Amino acid sequence: MSKDKEFDKNRSAVIGNESDNEEITEIISDGSKTDNDNSISEKEKYERDIDNEQDTTSEDEYSDNGSDERSDEEDYEDVDDLEKAFEEETRRMNAKKLKRDARIPKGMTPQEYKAQKRKDAIKNIAIAFLAILLVLTLFSNTIMNVTLPQVATSYVASSEIAPSIRGTGTLTAGSTYDVVITQTRKIATVEVKVGQTVKKDQVLFTLEDAESEELEAAKTAAEDAKDAYDLALFSADIPADDILAIKNGSALSFDSFLKELAEANENYSAALQTDTDVQAQIDEYEYYKKIASLYVTADEDRDKATSGTTTMSDADIVYQQKLLEEQITNLTAEIEKYDAIINEFESNYPDAQVYEDSSEDFITEYNSYREAIDNKYIAESKKGVAEREKAKLADFGNLETRNASYYDGLIESAKENKNQTAAALTKAETARKEVLAKITAEIALVQKRTDYEQAKAKVDKLEETAIGATVNAPVAGTITNVAYKAGENTKANETMATIQLEGQVLTMSFSVTTEQAKKVKVGQAASAQNAWAYSDLSAVLTSITNDSSDPNGHKVLNFEVSGTDLSAGQSLSLVLGENAVTYDLVVPNSAIREDNNGKFVLILDSRSTPFGNRYIARRADVTVVASDDANTAITGNIDPYSYVITTSTAPISSGDQVRLQDTNS
Repeated sequence: MSKDKEFDKNRSAVIGNESDNEEITEIISDGSKTDNDNSISEKEKYERDIDNEQDTTSEDEYSDNGSDERSDEEDYEDVDDLEKAFEEETRRMNAKKLKRDARIPKGMTPQEYKAQKRKDAIKNIAIAFLAILLVLTLFSNTIMNVTLPQVATSYVASSEIAPSIRGTGTLTAGSTYDVVITQTRKIATVEVKVGQTVKKDQVLFTLEDAESEELEAAKTAAEDAKDAYDLALFSADIPADDILAIKNGSALSFDSFLKELAEANENYSAALQTDTDVQAQIDEYEYYKKIASLYVTADEDRDKATSGTTTMSDADIVYQQKLLEEQITNLTAEIEKYDAIINEFESNYPDAQVYEDSSEDFITEYNSYREAIDNKYIAESKKGVAEREKAKLADFGNLETRNASYYDGLIESAKENKNQTAAALTKAETARKEVLAKITAEIALVQKRTDYEQAKAKVDKLEETAIGATVNAPVAGTITNVAYKAGENTKANETMATIQLEGQVLTMSFSVTTEQAKKVKVGQAASAQNAWAYSDLSAVLTSITNDSSDPNGHKVLNFEVSGTDLSAGQSLSLVLGENAVTYDLVVPNSAIREDNNGKFVLILDSRSTPFGNRYIARRADVTVVASDDANTAITGNIDPYSYVITTSTAPISSGDQVRLQDTNS
């Protein structure tokens, strides 16, 4: 097995150093000379070792080790196979070397050959680089042109311009009829289509056999209104005679309501005024008592003649007068506020006349009016007391002769009177509230009765106007619009279909600028923009009117149109032409450009270079004189027959380099 390892080691050494020509040559040379010798010597050595081993081994041992001898023979066969493989590898490597050496010129070593090949490779790379550089230099203009925007051009020349005015409008009939129904129904089938001629009473739509949504809703509302009315009859706090009268359909007498309420209010106002006057007297006495208590002499002896000074100074008197003046001012403003409420009501209801449906609102406003009257009286009473107190305060001597106890009896007597007036006021207020509650309840009950009657009347009306299973044409003419499809629900009072009446002239209009309107005349004929689509179209300009959206800048052209291929609702484009005029500088419409500085064209300038012509875009400002569908007449610093750019494959600006298309327009 050691010999196998030795052969493998030699073989690896030979293969691993194959790149080294000298070592490979030496290995191959030595191997070719000693192949047979090595094979024989190894074999002989192997046999000799076996013989020696047999001589030193006993017969018994030889018998016992027979299997070992067979293994050694197998090992020898393996060594022989390795030798053959090594010989084959050696021959292959030798042939490879001979083939490689055949390329080496005579008199040159492998090392010199390698160096020469390296020099040749560097030279070839340098030549290729110079060639590529030369190609790029020669074709740089062509390569650059590929990246430039491509433009189409047209030359500036003298030509005719025939301006045209174009517009689009919708045809309308001089008179049309809208087919509507007052209820929502579901459509079963649609029997007509747009453009179809129909006769009077011809079926337009068939409807499903079901009540309309409006009728169903009206019946439900009527039932709810009846329930509310019945409930109010049994729950209203109204005398039985009045309830019976309302149930039997009696109308309310608002005059009686107003009379009854006015009487209650007048009784209340009278009681309030009496009570207010008594309270004012009490307030006045109490004020005098307060002031008199301040006028005490230095010796505090009221039964003797005054010999000292009072405790109220002139400054105190001025202060009390100021308080009274502020009170008078505030009460005056309050009185003015109530006067405004009173005057507004009296101007709204000069004769106190109202209708039943507004009586409830009137009652509310009337109560506010009466309340303003009462409050005004209270404010006026307080103001009168303050004015009298102010005058009394100025009469300082009269107050000084009386002491505070002088007013106690007056105050007590007034309070006893106040108890009586307060009781009368409470009674009058209760009576007024009862009358008001009764009137309000009766008005509400009558309103519920009215609601029920109106709901029931609506049901009756819908049942009377309910249509059958079809919707028929009310007039003869041409269908110009069908708003619904089968399976859809109609909407109440919305157009289901539109019929153009027979013999009606079609009209249309569109807006133009004021300058354009000046170039046409009433009576001028127009043609359809796509005239080939119409066999006998006729359009005449009938009037020129102001455009309501821009009266100063635009006008509306109105036309009468006729033709067998036309119908109302159809869109139509018309053209009005003018006489042709010849201009010196005319370019295609696509050549005109515009920015914040105005309109301009891009002139194509040509520059000669060593690599060919280069084309540069140059801006030229222009003024548009006239135009038609295709061309525009201009003026500006432009030479006739110059080339202008009409289109480009990318946005371009003045000074940009461009390339031409293969053919020019």
